[in-house]
Amino acid sequence: MDNAVMDNASNEIAIKDETSVRKSVTLKLDEKKTQELLQKKLEAAAKKSNIKGFRPGKAPISIIKKYYEQELIEEAAAEILNEDFRQIVSEKGIYVIGTPMLEKKTENEYSISFDVMPEVKDLNLNIKVKKVKKRDINDEVIKEEMDFLLERLADQEKLDDSAVINSDDKYFVKIDYVTIDETGKEVDSAKDYSISLNSSIIDKTFEASFIGKKKGDSFEFDDKERKVVVKGFIKEIDKKIMPELNAETIKNFGDFKDVAEFKKYVEKSLNEYEEKRYRDALRASISEEIVNLNPVELPDSIVEEDAKSRLEEMKKQGKYKDIGEKQAGEFMGILRIMAKRDIALYLLLSEIEKAENITVTESDFEEFYKNTAAMSNMKEEEVRGFYSAKEAQENLKHALLEDKTFDFLIQNKVSYIEE
Repeated sequence: MDNAVMDNASNEIAIKDETSVRKSVTLKLDEKKTQELLQKKLEAAAKKSNIKGFRPGKAPISIIKKYYEQELIEEAAAEILNEDFRQIVSEKGIYVIGTPMLEKKTENEYSISFDVMPEVKDLNLNIKVKKVKKRDINDEVIKEEMDFLLERLADQEKLDDSAVINSDDKYFVKIDYVTIDETGKEVDSAKDYSISLNSSIIDKTFEASFIGKKKGDSFEFDDKERKVVVKGFIKEIDKKIMPELNAETIKNFGDFKDVAEFKKYVEKSLNEYEEKRYRDALRASISEEIVNLNPVELPDSIVEEDAKSRLEEMKKQGKYKDIGEKQAGEFMGILRIMAKRDIALYLLLSEIEKAENITVTESDFEEFYKNTAAMSNMKEEEVRGFYSAKEAQENLKHALLEDKTFDFLIQNKVSYIEE
């Protein structure tokens, strides 16, 4: 579309598409309005002036013009053009992203470039993802979890130097180690590093490097996934003395009348966790597929702003406070990638919501309050109180809308690829 340089009447101005997310408009500067505004600015500057040889606020306009005219005329021009620009985009229903860029073309012609959000068209929702498997919460899994909880209450028994590590008992082991990559370069090391063995915390193949070893022995683990070798030696071995599972012990985890009730609690918690893990994994796969199927060009300005706000938020939380310039640059590169993906996903989900008429109703809120109260052993009124503020309500509405959108996709648009 060609520019039309007219009198800045919004219905006669043409918006030029530079890209799908960047536009420009060429405006004529109204000389009369500029001179009128310049005069007001000169008079205001005169009242505030403190120029040598004149009493404060008493310098004549001719002197003020000598010192400040060029600066003030540019300021006046920018204000007038900005006002015209705002009127044009408002009347044309254009939502501007970021800060528009003003460029002087001729004596009274200016170009304003600005970013807009992309339009999402022709959504591809032929979503195919790998089937996510749920873990079967059987008696063996429940026992393993109960043992893990009991392990937090374990006492320590220091073993003598001749005692060797076996695969049945649990241990606290202190080690020194170094990690070496394929080129022979050291990538990581530590002294007096404590690990917990046979506790379902670390990789079983790594734990196997310690079986049959005693204090003072060396160990070596070839981590094929990370393509590194971990070498070190054992400095101390403490055996964990596990407590018995009985009515007294389970008091450390809550008010349970007996071991059977504790076991039911563990089973319920594991099922809830597994359901959440399954749901989160499935949503992550769907999100990735939606973004891949529907490439979206985004304005650099919104991506940069989002990445910077992420970094600032991390700094507020005490992370990366003292990050160097080079590290900050590398980290910003990662944050830009994350920002692009999340913004694109947000736009695509919003488009799906509009296309499929997915909305949040009052009954959705009521169901959320009821379910949350039941899960947290709180009263519904207390739950409502947490979400009574306007911002909290908006955040909850967005979360519920996102849940409904994913539910719709799972039920109607997703097909599964068997591994």
